Amino acid sequence: MSDTKSTTAKVTTAYLALGSNIGDRAANLRKGCQLLAAHAGIKIVARSAIYETQSVEGGGPDDFLNAALRLQTTLSAEALLEAIQAVERQMGRPQPPRHGPRLIDIDILMFGDEEMDTPNLKLPHPRMSKRAFVLRPLCDVLEGGWVRPSDQSWEENYAENNV
Repeated sequence: MSDTKSTTAKVTTAYLALGSNIGDRAANLRKGCQLLAAHAGIKIVARSAIYETQSVEGGGPDDFLNAALRLQTTLSAEALLEAIQAVERQMGRPQPPRHGPRLIDIDILMFGDEEMDTPNLKLPHPRMSKRAFVLRPLCDVLEGGWVRPSDQSWEENYAENNV
């Protein structure tokens, strides 16, 4: 008789922001979601509506389409980042200048309750609370009434930043 142990991988809820302002933007977002969902360690459990927003910070002449996802993942935050970067490369995203035009841009906004500050990954995303184009889709997929550390809800923060 073999002595086998059953192990259960830790499942973490993560939130991602997606954006595109090159080519068929809606198709780019759909393809990004499909490629993420094809990863064995990623399960998409909620998708936001798609929002059109003006390009900011030198992002190019075309408006962005933005969306957010809520995931269940067995990956670590670093492994999720690697999976995201692989999707971006697979879709042909070059490494543009910071804030340049994007075929696809996928950012980790939150990874469970983890806080991280490394050269490659900062969690929660340090600028998300100041970006209406992130907050509006994020409000669509948040679960459990999460609030910011200031005890202000994401919806209240979005309203403040969407003036």
